[in-house]
Amino acid sequence: MDFGTLVHLLFLQPRAAAQELAVYPGVADRTSTFTDFEAAHCDRLVVDEPTFARGRRVAEKLAATKYKGRPLQRFIDESVTEATIYFTEPVTRLRMRVRIDAYHPDITFDLKSTRHASMRLFSRDAVDMDYDLQAYMYSLARCMYEGRTTAPPFVFIAAESTAPHSVSTLEAGENFMGNGALKFKACAAAFKACTDTGLWPDLGTDSVLELEPWHQFSTKTGWQMGLATAP
Repeated sequence: MDFGTLVHLLFLQPRAAAQELAVYPGVADRTSTFTDFEAAHCDRLVVDEPTFARGRRVAEKLAATKYKGRPLQRFIDESVTEATIYFTEPVTRLRMRVRIDAYHPDITFDLKSTRHASMRLFSRDAVDMDYDLQAYMYSLARCMYEGRTTAPPFVFIAAESTAPHSVSTLEAGENFMGNGALKFKACAAAFKACTDTGLWPDLGTDSVLELEPWHQFSTKTGWQMGLATAP
């Protein structure tokens, strides 16, 4: 998460990086020198020199990556970064807030530091981490704020946190947004119901823990079976 914050600062808000970052001159370790440096800069994101250098490489690659024939940096220059929108959800009348990474006149961009920049693997993480809900909520916020009925495209900028730091631009498709809409509406309705009733149930339970068959340990592991069949 810290590395993702670093990349966000360097790519989206480079002018704020000097105030938000503290770069340790060397490699971070648990010596008193490093812990003292952290304590002295407790109000900033502390990274060591190798991490900072890696973040700069990712930010530079992001800036040069082409999207619709233009470097991404051009789109960021045309955007309001870290734009906050407050809106009232039309069904529940709940007040909500979103913070958009890059509010471009024609596109909503969201930067993600990720394990996988490929579409297939990123989509798996995206659903698990509710990026689909986020995409729908942010798009709804833009519609409410701008008075439009159709939201502009929502585009994830997925940057791998490890070498070779591949970068993909992935537009949220129809069924991706539809899945996010279902999640959002369920969450909003549940929050509204709990707010109105003052009842906030949790998932605590009193149960007996058992394992499914595929969780159970087997003594017939591969190497043991190999020994049994060896001549």
